[in-house]
Amino acid sequence: MEIVKRCDCLPLAVKVLGGLLRRKSRTRDAWTDVSSHGTWSTIGIHEDINKAVYLSYEDLPSHLKQCFVYCSLIPQDYLISSRVIVQIWIAAGHVHNKMSCKAPETLGEEYYKELVSRNLLEPEKGYYRISAWNMHDVVRSFAQYIIKDEGILISDGQDVNRTLSTAKLRHLSISNKAVRHDTLQTQALLRTLMLFEGSTTVELKDMLNNLSCLRVLHLIDVDLVELPDSICHLKHLRSLYLSGTSISTIPQGIGDLKFLQSIDLDGCANIHQLPNSILKLRKLRSLTLSDTAITSVPRGLGKLEDLVDIRGFPTHYSNESTGGWCSLEELRPLSKLQSLEIICLEKAPSGSMAAKANLSSKHHLTRLHLVFTSRLGDNGEVEGNISEEEHRRTEEVLDNLCPPTCMERLEIKGYFARGLPQWMRTMSAFGSLRRLALDDYACCTHLPNGLGQLPFLDHFWVNRAPSVQCVGHDFLFPSLGGQADGKVTRDNNRQPHHTSRGAGVAFPKLRKVGFEGMLGWTQWEWEQHVPAMPALEELSIGDCKLQRLPSGLAHHACRLRELWLTNIQLLVSVDNFPSLVKLWSYDNPRLERISNNPSLQFIDITRCPTLKELDGLPSLRSLEWQDEDAKSLPEYLREAKLKKLRVDCSRKWGKIQHVQQVKAYVKEEEESDESSQEDDEANEEEDNQSEEGEVDKDADQSEEDEEDEYWYIYYTKEPYSFDAYLGESTDEEEEEKEEEQEEEEER
Repeated sequence: MEIVKRCDCLPLAVKVLGGLLRRKSRTRDAWTDVSSHGTWSTIGIHEDINKAVYLSYEDLPSHLKQCFVYCSLIPQDYLISSRVIVQIWIAAGHVHNKMSCKAPETLGEEYYKELVSRNLLEPEKGYYRISAWNMHDVVRSFAQYIIKDEGILISDGQDVNRTLSTAKLRHLSISNKAVRHDTLQTQALLRTLMLFEGSTTVELKDMLNNLSCLRVLHLIDVDLVELPDSICHLKHLRSLYLSGTSISTIPQGIGDLKFLQSIDLDGCANIHQLPNSILKLRKLRSLTLSDTAITSVPRGLGKLEDLVDIRGFPTHYSNESTGGWCSLEELRPLSKLQSLEIICLEKAPSGSMAAKANLSSKHHLTRLHLVFTSRLGDNGEVEGNISEEEHRRTEEVLDNLCPPTCMERLEIKGYFARGLPQWMRTMSAFGSLRRLALDDYACCTHLPNGLGQLPFLDHFWVNRAPSVQCVGHDFLFPSLGGQADGKVTRDNNRQPHHTSRGAGVAFPKLRKVGFEGMLGWTQWEWEQHVPAMPALEELSIGDCKLQRLPSGLAHHACRLRELWLTNIQLLVSVDNFPSLVKLWSYDNPRLERISNNPSLQFIDITRCPTLKELDGLPSLRSLEWQDEDAKSLPEYLREAKLKKLRVDCSRKWGKIQHVQQVKAYVKEEEESDESSQEDDEANEEEDNQSEEGEVDKDADQSEEDEEDEYWYIYYTKEPYSFDAYLGESTDEEEEEKEEEQEEEEER
C-alpha cells in the first residue's frame, strides 16, 4: 500500500510500478527499496513528470533506455509494428550485444517485449502477439523530456522553423507539417529523420544535401513523387523507409550505400522495378515489396545472404535461359531468413521449380506467408473456370513449399487446388506452430488435419472458404476423421466417433478462432464427450449455413468470453455457454432464442427479426438493439431487466421507462435506405490476418456515429436525467415536454 500511495493512486503509475516490481524478488527488502528510492524525493525536474515512470526508467539497463526514449519520436496516433521499431533501433545502433550470438532482430524483439512487460509501451489490442504498439501520453511526455536535447517530435500546433532555429539535434520527427528545404540546413548532425503523413517533401533533394550523417530516413505517407539521386550520397544510411509514397523509381546509385540494412517500399504502388545495383547491398537484412507493382527481382538476389526478412517477394518465371529461371531459386541460399512472404505463386511453372526455394531447410524461418492470386469474387464464390492442370500444378507448388518444422506463424492465401498438399493433410509435425490463417481457400472441401494436436497453436482463422461443408472430427483428432475409419450410413452421414484412449485434449492452447465466409458450411461435428479448446476465449462465425453450435463447444470451451455470430442463415439458438460474457448477433434471420448463458452481461442484436426469447441470463445488464424495419420493440426488450439499453429503430417503439439507462436513436423515414447502408458499413467486422494487423471487433459505436443520428433520447432513471431531440417542435409541444419533465422530477 505504501507504493500505491507513492503513486498517488494513479492507475498508470501503479501499472508502471507493477511492471518494475515483476522483476524484483518478492521480498520485503526489495519492495522497500522501491518504496524508499531517492527518485520519489528528487527535486529540480518538471512538476508534470511522473516519478513512477521516472523510477521505472531509472531501473532500465542502458540499452533499453536508448530504445525507450527513441520511441517518443513516433506520433501519438500512429501505430507502428514491433518489426519496424526494431529495425529502426538496429539502424540507430541501439541493438548490440557482443556476448550474444543471437541475430540483431531477435535481440531487438526481446528489447521490445521487455518494454511492453514493464508497461512502458502499450500493445494495441487486436494485433496478434503484441505486434503493434503505442505510448501513453504521460509516458511519452517523460520520454520526450529525457531525449529533448537530442531528439524532438514536431506535430500540430508547433512551428517547425522556430523550434529548429537553434536546436542541434540527432533525431527529428515531423508529423502533419509542411517542411521547407531550408528547414534542415542547420541540422548537419542529424542521424534520424522521420516525416509522417501531411509533411510536404517535394524539395527532398535540397534537404538531403546537408545530412551526411543520416542513418535513418523514414518517409511515411508523405507527398513524394521522386526519390532524388542525392539519397545515394548518404553513406551512413542504414534504414530507408518509403511506405505509402508515390515514387516510381529507385536511383541506380542506391548500391553505393554499403551500410544499408533495410529497404521498405510497402504501398509504393507506382514502382515497377528494383535496380540491379541492389545486388551490391551485401549488408541488406530486410526488403519489403508488399503492395507495389514489382513483378520480378534482379537475378542474383540470393547473393544477399544476410537477408532475414523479405515481404512481397514476387514469383516470376523466365524461359529465356536454358532450362528456364524462376525467381524462387533466389531463395535457396538465404539460410538466415526468419520471415518470408511470397506472392503470385500461381506463376510458378511447376512443383519442381518451387522446390528450389528449399524452404524446409531454413531452420530460422518462423513466419511464412504464401500467396496465390485469389479466384474468389466479391461475393465469396469461385469465379471463372479452373482447369484440371491448374488444380494439379497449384497443389504441387504448395506441396514443394513445405515449411520447416520450426514454423510459428503460417498464412496461406488464395490457394485454389481441390486437394491439400501432403504436408497439410496431417500437420501434427509442426509442433512450434502458433498461428495459422487460411484466406480465400477456394476449392478445398476439408480443413487441414491434425491441427488439434498442435501444442502451442493459439490462433486459427479461416476467411472465405466456400467449398467447406463440414468441419469434422478429423479437425480435432486425425484418428477420428475420414470415411476410411468412420462408419457411414446409407444416407452418407457419419456415425458419431469416439476418441481413442490417450488421445488427450485437442487444441490445448487455442485462444482465438474464426470461421468466416464459409458459404457452404452446414455442420460442425464435435460431441460433448470429445475434450477440446479449453483455453478458447474468442470465437467468430460468419456468412455460413451452420444449423447449430456443437454441444462440445459449449461444454468444453469453459473460458469462452466473446462470441460473434454474423449472417448464419440457419442458426436457431445460442444456448448453454456458462462462461460467455459478450455476444454480438448480426443478421441471423432464423435466430429464435438466446438462453441459459449465466455469465452473459452484454448483447448486441442487429437485424435478428425472429428472435423471441431471452431466458436464463441473470447477469445481463447491457443490450444494444438495432432494426430499422421494426415497427415496435420486441417483447423480450420490454421484459429484460437492464441497466443500459441502446436502441436504433423506426419512430414507433414501446415504453422503456423501466430501464436504468437508455440511449435511443431514430432516423428519418425517407433516409432509411441510406442510413441502413451506413449502419451496415459501421458494423462491418474485419480481421486482418497479417502479423501487424488483426483488428478486434468492437460493440461500441463512436460519438461521430451518434452525431449522425437525427432523433435521439437520452434517459437515466436514477439519478433522473432526460434529454431528447425529436425534430423541430412547436411551442405547445415544448411546453408539454417541460411539464412532463417537471412531473417526472417531482415523482
